Order: sequence, then structure tokens, then C-alpha cells
Amino acid sequence: MNKLITKDDFDYSVPLLIAFSGWLVLLGYLYYRYVQYNQDVFALITATGDNQASLQTLLIFFSPLISGIFGFVVNRRLVLYKSKYLKERTIKKLAENELIELVDNLILSFVNALDAKSTWTKGHSLRVRHYSSKIARELKLGEEEIDQLSISALLHDIGKIGTYDDILNKVESLTEKEFELIKLHPANAVTILSPIREFREFLPIIKSHHERMDGRGYPDGLAGDAIPFLARVLCVADAYDAITSKRPYKDLMDRNEGLHEVQIKSGNQFDPVVVAALVAAHKKPDFDFVD
Repeated sequence: MNKLITKDDFDYSVPLLIAFSGWLVLLGYLYYRYVQYNQDVFALITATGDNQASLQTLLIFFSPLISGIFGFVVNRRLVLYKSKYLKERTIKKLAENELIELVDNLILSFVNALDAKSTWTKGHSLRVRHYSSKIARELKLGEEEIDQLSISALLHDIGKIGTYDDILNKVESLTEKEFELIKLHPANAVTILSPIREFREFLPIIKSHHERMDGRGYPDGLAGDAIPFLARVLCVADAYDAITSKRPYKDLMDRNEGLHEVQIKSGNQFDPVVVAALVAAHKKPDFDFVD
């Protein structure tokens, strides 16, 4: 976000220099006439034989006043410009803040709508955001990438809004047809979010968060470096939370056991670099999600 311009960012040295330039001219002239050549300046002004010289000398004597007027005019123009510029910047800043608040509220609405679909997945997106951020900081990612990852984590399962509730809450194993419906949710998320311009930068991350390093993921069967890196981070965070959370088809798993499950699939399903970052973050006392 751009810094809001303030009055302290404007330089008033130019009008001040203009205002004082007349005094410099006058003092220089007096020094030249009196000190160097010991001339009578007043005689030059009142001389009748050389009107041009008299006029020049008179203008020099009034140069402080003339430069002061010019300095005042320049300063006034600068003040008017500053007021207009600050007003425009303030309006733009308020508009940006309102847009950010609108986007945040929209994301929260999406997350709440998804949580309402199933009590089993309630809070999942918030936890995935937490774990993603922890992994990203271990990877020394920049703040911009962490923000991208954070928002993508909140929205990564939004495509499940179009999935039948009985599938999401099913205790038994999914049939092949049901699993094919589940596999549509990354592409569905892109369809839902693509009309919103502010969300478009997150779409590659969201769409690819179920791709696998060995190319056996979905929806595009990408492999290795073809998968966006932030999507690989999101994939690990998403899987870790799914493994360690209670679901209708499985009991709650200890977080150390969950970590071991992720490590087993390192290199095949998950990026080894990301898994190593998860292991490092896992050892820190602030890793656990606190609601």
C-alpha cells in the first residue's frame, strides 16, 4: 500500500530561495559599487544622462521586494497544489481502505457459508491459513507471498459450496462417482471467484492445491515444478489439518502421528522442501492453532 502523502513531504525551499534572491542581488550590487569601486549609488539613480543605468539601479534596489512577491506567488501556488493533492490522496486512501474492508468481509462471508455446509469442516480454512503461514515463515517467504497464501487458504475449499451435503458428511468411504464430484471443487472455486478481479491472483494457488508431486493429483495432473509453489505449501497445510482433524469417517489423530503421515508421502504427494518446513515449524511452541 502506498504511503499517504503529508504536508511534511513538500519542499518549501524553492519559494524561500526566490524570496531571498533579491537581497543577494542587492547586497552583491552594493558590494560591487561601494566596496570595489567606491561609487555613489544614489547619484547613479538620479543621473539624468543615462536613463537605462538609472532604471537598472532602481530595479536592483527594489529587487528584495520584487523577489519577495515572486516567492510569495510561488509559495501560494505550492500551497494550493498541496491542498488539492492531499485531498485527492486522502480520498484515494479512504477508497482503498473501504475496498480492503469489503474484500475482507467478502472472504469472511465465503468462509462462513462453507462452514455452514458441514460441522465437520468448520474452522478448517482458518486452521489451514494458520499452518500455511507457519510453513511460509519457515521458508522465509516475503510478506506479499504470505498474504497471498493466507487468503488462498481461506478460500481454497469454496468450491465445495456446490457439493452435496450428504457427500461431505458421509461416514462410509466415498464411491468413485462421489469422489469425482469432490474432485471438482478446485475448478468450481475458480468459477466462483474469477469474476472478482481482486481474487484472480489467488486462483492458480487455489486451483492447484490438490495436485501431487508425482502428477497423480487433480484437476490438471500437474507434477513437480509445474505446480505453483504456493499451491504446494497450501497442499501440505491442507493435508496436515485434514489428517489431524476429526471427520465423520475417522477419529481425531495425534498431531505427531499426523506429521508422520505427511512425512511418509514426502516426494510423492508433497514437496519435500515444504514438508521439511512443516517439520521445523511443528517443533515450535506457537505452531498449534488457537481458536
